[in-house]
Amino acid sequence: MPNQNTDDRVTPEQKNGLYRIQLANLALEINPETGGLITALTIDGANFLTGKDVHPDFWGSTFWPSPQSDWGNTPPPELDHQPYAVSVDNNRVTLVSQKAATLGDVVTKEISGNEPNRSFTIRYTITNGSDQPRRVAPWEVTRVHPGGLTFYPSGSDNRWGNIAGLAEDLEGITWFQHQKTAYPSLHNKFFADGSEGWLAQVKDGILFVKKFPEITANEAAPSEAEIEIYTNQAGTYVEIEQQGRWQELQPGASLTWEVSWFLRRLPDGIKPDLGSQDLVSYVRKLVE
Repeated sequence: MPNQNTDDRVTPEQKNGLYRIQLANLALEINPETGGLITALTIDGANFLTGKDVHPDFWGSTFWPSPQSDWGNTPPPELDHQPYAVSVDNNRVTLVSQKAATLGDVVTKEISGNEPNRSFTIRYTITNGSDQPRRVAPWEVTRVHPGGLTFYPSGSDNRWGNIAGLAEDLEGITWFQHQKTAYPSLHNKFFADGSEGWLAQVKDGILFVKKFPEITANEAAPSEAEIEIYTNQAGTYVEIEQQGRWQELQPGASLTWEVSWFLRRLPDGIKPDLGSQDLVSYVRKLVE
């Protein structure tokens, strides 16, 4: 992905401990004190992400090292919810975690807003702060409201997971219509390979798209996948997740992974329907 020109970035604002990046009617907010969490992504003031009123621990958008088998059921607190050091330079908010005691990882998040295409850029860096080589992949976990439609270009492998059968493939696109209902298990998830390097969610006429570097199925971390969709048992939130390439880091070495976010109201004439090729074409044009 090309780097942004500094002149194209908007100046972040700081108020009450939060950092805010405004792009016309769009805004992104970050809280350094809660794991550098992206707490809001708004259009005309309405937050597309879930808040802590939905779940006290699992809300907003976070970042984890993959695979999960490296750390179990609880993400390293230094990376997930403990304070990050924060600075603003060249119109970019930079957040740096403490070193994870269990893994040795240090996470850096560089977040900026790009005026020409009204997108937000999030550049994640994982640094191996341990004294041993370590294999790791980047993993963005974004929580959104229930009742929406998730879709992405289908990849090469079959889906797996206990709700894999609830998604369907139509003309090269995988669709998952989330239901505002209870789900069968405490944790409900499917794993899949994608293609084209994007993942989208639409709800109430608002479209959210994440663009990221495409990987092949065999580049994903063990027991993980490029695309992962999770819902809690109560059906009160959905996690739309993507992962990057699993790779080895020598002590002191880093990997960097860049993601772009787009948020739009759907134009008149494009319906947010499962199987809509007009909707898919709109997303493809957006991420060009």
